[in-house]
Amino acid sequence: MIADAMEVDSDIPANGSGDTVTASETIKTEPTDPNDPDPVVHEIPVFLSRGVNCYLFQYPVRPASMPYDNTDVVRAKFRPNNQQVELELKLNTANANYDRSKGEQIALNTDGCQPGGPDRTFHTSVMDKQVLSGAAAVTDSGRYAVGILDNNELHLTEVKGMLHLRPSLGYLDKSDRTAKSEGRVAADPDDPTENTEQVKPEAVTVKFARGDPERNQKYKEKSYDYQMKRVEEEPWVETRFHQMKTKTWEEVSQKMFCGAMENDVKSLDETPERYLYSLKDTEG
Repeated sequence: MIADAMEVDSDIPANGSGDTVTASETIKTEPTDPNDPDPVVHEIPVFLSRGVNCYLFQYPVRPASMPYDNTDVVRAKFRPNNQQVELELKLNTANANYDRSKGEQIALNTDGCQPGGPDRTFHTSVMDKQVLSGAAAVTDSGRYAVGILDNNELHLTEVKGMLHLRPSLGYLDKSDRTAKSEGRVAADPDDPTENTEQVKPEAVTVKFARGDPERNQKYKEKSYDYQMKRVEEEPWVETRFHQMKTKTWEEVSQKMFCGAMENDVKSLDETPERYLYSLKDTEG
């Protein structure tokens, strides 16, 4: 299921473009074999639309009976290269089910006793938002598509990425750092202190064996720290988030219809190279 629609600031044309997969736009009626256990009863034309960059959001830890359809998304960020997304959801602190005392305690532990400040996680004195973070769930999403069946025509849009979103608990890590800086928790015995006896430096002799630079570089690139550093180098792209059934959502949905239905693939009895070449648009 597609739970949400996210629009990235870009110059997407009003009408999408695509190619026809079938050889004809009319319904084909072929004589059926009475001995065929699985006969073809109906055929419809299929079109490929390229007017929208479609990403599928899934929430694996959220019950299907509790969707985020009516949630106010106050901020959305996206990293297109690494396929990462962050959504800030506004919490209804006035709801009867909201534990205000607990919300105040979480905000105090996270942001400390000092009011204001540019690095505050929560804008008020209570926990007033929830952050959902997600990354690509599969490495290749090219075999997935979103289809719209309209007037006996099936319009398919390729899924550029499939992302799993889960609640981010980064504020808990910040709570630990804030508590240590304010002295509200005992220091970790493994942390160095000023009373630790100073060890006098001693001269030692170290010998380094000559290694393979290329091999060492490959090991370095596979390390977790290196991968995370590469991910953090990509800047976030601020986006506008629109819920389902809104005016903007309807306008974007219209782009999922093929806008070049006259481009026919004449025959499917071709080599893979010729078939892929026939799917190319005018811009190459």
